[in-house]
Amino acid sequence: MKNSLTQQSLPPERFFSPDPSIRNVAATLYETIAHLPIVSPHWHVDPALFSNSQASFGSPADLFIIPDHYITRMLYS
Repeated sequence: MKNSLTQQSLPPERFFSPDPSIRNVAATLYETIAHLPIVSPHWHVDPALFSNSQASFGSPADLFIIPDHYITRMLYS
């Protein structure tokens, strides 16, 4: 038996539109890209870090959350 207080499972479609036609399109798009890594489109991160396998940038927070206020707001909301 799972302990509901220690393990939560939120459906990935929880933020999709309630409109069924829009929800179906969103679900299809999500399933297509869900396995891909998050890449910040706001250019707060030097693109060279993604192309250089020897690049060092510290923790994920140092790379994405601290310099990119959009991601910080998204994770907070």
